[in-house]
Amino acid sequence: SSSDGEDRETVEEKQIRLAREYLTKMEQEDYSSDDDDDSDNEEATTSSDGIDSDDEAEEKDRLGRRLERERLKARGTLERMLARKVQLNLEQKWEQLQSDISTDNPHAHAKLWVQKNQYKLCRGHDLTPTCVALHAPSGSRAYSASKDNSIIVWDIDSERKLHTIVPKWNPKDCEYTRNSGEVLAMAASDDGRYLAVGGRDATVKIYDVRQKKAATNIDAKGDGFDIRGIATTFEGHKGPVTALAFRSKSLQLFSGSDDRCIRHYNLQELTYIETLYGHQAAVSGISCYGIRNEVPFSVGRDRTARAWKLAEETHLIFRGGAKLTSADCISSMKDDWFLTGHDNGSLNLWMITKKKAAGSIQNAHGFYKSSSTSNNSTGVPRGITSCATVGGSDLAITGSNDGYMRLWNVSTGEMISERGIEAIGKIPVHGYINDIAIGPKGRFCVAAVGQEPRLGRWDRISAAKNRFAIIPLRERTDDNEDDYINESAQSKTDVTPEESKEASSDESSASSSSE
Repeated sequence: SSSDGEDRETVEEKQIRLAREYLTKMEQEDYSSDDDDDSDNEEATTSSDGIDSDDEAEEKDRLGRRLERERLKARGTLERMLARKVQLNLEQKWEQLQSDISTDNPHAHAKLWVQKNQYKLCRGHDLTPTCVALHAPSGSRAYSASKDNSIIVWDIDSERKLHTIVPKWNPKDCEYTRNSGEVLAMAASDDGRYLAVGGRDATVKIYDVRQKKAATNIDAKGDGFDIRGIATTFEGHKGPVTALAFRSKSLQLFSGSDDRCIRHYNLQELTYIETLYGHQAAVSGISCYGIRNEVPFSVGRDRTARAWKLAEETHLIFRGGAKLTSADCISSMKDDWFLTGHDNGSLNLWMITKKKAAGSIQNAHGFYKSSSTSNNSTGVPRGITSCATVGGSDLAITGSNDGYMRLWNVSTGEMISERGIEAIGKIPVHGYINDIAIGPKGRFCVAAVGQEPRLGRWDRISAAKNRFAIIPLRERTDDNEDDYINESAQSKTDVTPEESKEASSDESSASSSSE
């Protein structure tokens, strides 16, 4: 019988059977994705035996390349080249709008881009939005939170509000003050299950954002869409939670706070694991790519960046010298590369094996205008309030309050001459850009744009609006295999004895210990 045959199947035969099923599935996906593109050429590709054999060989090559990409992606050694395509798209947009631009005022540029439907500003928050996150892996939904305590779900394709997870603060319904309910940080897991939210109440709330049931009829107001709700709440921080980050492709969560501690959680079991000590001032940002190594990165008000080696219970300290101020944001490019944005306008690229920055851009967002002079190149530099990257790519985006969202091409080559940061364009956005999240394949980004900075009210741009921004970066038709390069060689970058000694000299004896 068939059951007896299955019982007699050896381990080797089962592996072969599963491999064949996997290849068949991938071939079917390739065929289904090519139905629309190749329908016009169907007759030509079946006209002769020679062409048939060529097409068959091409299909095998394409499938082989896809398998190779999947293998490198799982190892964290695949890089996607996105910056140049985004740059070309931005240059085309600026050329199309060049005839309508009559001033150098960033506010006027932002109004023009919105009027020409170059991007969408969505209304939903009464006070300044502080953070955003994207639903992974599809990127079809986004989340935003604000100083008015509200958390909103947005539909990216229709550019509308889909659901309100937490309503805005109402003195009649809430027993706590509005300030204590401010949301300051947010992160979404890669499997689309959980949304982590941190705020001034010193707690980390975990929401299960999966739908209660399949919603077939969702109207324009979002009725018919509902999530499962809050899963658990983690307490333990003694100050406002200012930073949250998930490790890529896992349910490991890290939270940073004004109490100078970083707490580590496992959402697979919904449990707290350990507390990481080392920062001498408030933690302002956390990021963790972590495909190959479990090494989260963090920055704090103590003017240091740190790489936490959890397996070895140690961490590395990165200092940029006497002139480098504290960092407000951080984003990891790869397992061993990360980007930091500082409040003196410096944008720095770091490699885990070197204690000095591998690349740096000074005054990345310009200067504040001085009343005594009309020259914009003098005065106090504008701090970088947010930065975001696409993990395993060369694209980075930063935000400030200068009226522009700026885009960068980040090079992480083997040679020193192949490392650095290059400006590739800018998008006019008026107001404080408090947080940025980039969508899959760099097709779009979302941003929290408001009148005030994320962590306080020491400045205010009265002409700005508190909005959730959806900004296209490139067309879907731009996707092709040329975006990928094999970074397996770069992942094995040779480390000289000097670099190894330089990195080990900064390794802190402060270990990551349990609370």
